[in-house]
This record gives sequence, structure tokens and C-alpha cells, in this order.
Amino acid sequence: MKRLRFFLMVAVAMVATSVNAQPGGSKSNLLFANASIPADARCELKSGIIKYEAVTQGIKVETTSYFDDYGKKQAAVAVVNQGLVQTETKTLQFEDTIYQINVGMKMGQKVVSPEKPINYLQLTPDVIEKYKIQELGTETVAGRQCTRYSEQTSQMGQTVNVEVWVWKGIALKTVMKLGDTEIVSQTATEIQENPTIDPEMFEIPEGVTMM
Repeated sequence: MKRLRFFLMVAVAMVATSVNAQPGGSKSNLLFANASIPADARCELKSGIIKYEAVTQGIKVETTSYFDDYGKKQAAVAVVNQGLVQTETKTLQFEDTIYQINVGMKMGQKVVSPEKPINYLQLTPDVIEKYKIQELGTETVAGRQCTRYSEQTSQMGQTVNVEVWVWKGIALKTVMKLGDTEIVSQTATEIQENPTIDPEMFEIPEGVTMM
């Protein structure tokens, strides 16, 4: 369960750059027609900083997500407060490779996901069928109107039901469940559009030992 929780928290930390498209690719065609957005973009903003509040099995987590180059660069810094103990972790993701770093202990773990993250800008009928992606209407999160999606994924041999609220390709809210049990819930509280981000944010901090 602890290892499953790790994968779920990593998934939530990085979901901020999931890219939205109408099933069948109609949204994708509109975006690719805009010459200012690269064909391999993962979101409609060049860069962003988003603060989230999350709860995982009763533990509160504050996460700040950073992305640049239309989502190709992704990082997230999470702070967990448990009484007098505060833990800060940094997560980096490059395609299917994830680096989870304990900042205080200067130690990190490299994980290769068995599957690459879904790029909603390039949805295909096979991907929609595989993850059972469905559109559930629109709702407002953090003052932005989002399209709500449901999907299913597998983590550590268990089926995880996911709902994602997406604005401009960015997931502003994510809920993950095992059966009827909610494992993770994360909601955006503050959004910065197209800020300048220090390139070092997307690098492994100096002095960190990778396991």
C-alpha cells in the first residue's frame, strides 16, 4: 500500500500539465492550427506555476507545480506537515522517467513508469478506449471553467478510478479512488500564467544522491 500511495502521489503531483482535447481530436486540430503552439505541446500555456492543496489518506499536502515549454518540462515541490515534522519533496518528470527527491535528506529515487503519461492533445481512439476516458461536463475550479473527465488507470496491479478537471490543458483538480475509497484529492488554489521560471527548477538539486 505504501508503494501504491507513492505512485498515486507522484501521479497527482505531475498531473498539472495534462493536456485537454475533445475525444476524437477536434480540440487538437484547433491547437495545432495555431502556429504559436508546438505540435508536441502538452498544454496551451508556455509556462505556469500552480499551488495545490491535497489530502491523501488524511494527510494534508501543499504542492507547487511548475511547467515550461508547453508542459515538456515538469516539476513539483510538495510539503507535508505531520505535527512537528515537515517533509519537503521535489518531483521531476521526463516522459516516463520520474525522480522523487527528499530535499532535506538529499536523497532521491528514480522510477520508470511502465507507461508514458497520457497526452490529451494527441488522443487516439485506442487511448480513449484503453483508459475509458469520458467527458462529464464542465465545472468551475479556482475561478476557471474546466472540462471534467473520468478515466481508469492501473497502479501496482490495482485499478484506480480518476476524475480530472481540466482548464487550458491543465488539471486544476484531481480525485483518485480505489473502488469507493478516495485515496487522493488535489485542488488548485492559485494560478500564475506564463511566468518566467528558473531553469534550475527542472534539475536534480546539487548534492542529492540518487538510489
